[in-house]
Amino acid sequence: MKIGRNAPCPCGSGKKYKNCCLNKKAETPLRQKILTAFILLIVAGGVLAAIVSFVRTEPGSGAAGRRVWSEEHQHWHTEP
Repeated sequence: MKIGRNAPCPCGSGKKYKNCCLNKKAETPLRQKILTAFILLIVAGGVLAAIVSFVRTEPGSGAAGRRVWSEEHQHWHTEP
């Protein structure tokens, strides 16, 4: 049976349901909010790591120097 907004609250407080437990039921518990934020942080970190990994594997982004394409040899060379 559904409790009406203006019905007495079943918790026994004597207040109307809309002024007592209706909002408590609609609120997300703090523990669930923290867990959701933690999962989103992990996913965002994974996406960021994937992007950084992709950018670093592109030609010309190596730490040893700039890479240039050699038409003569048909492969990449690292400039000194």
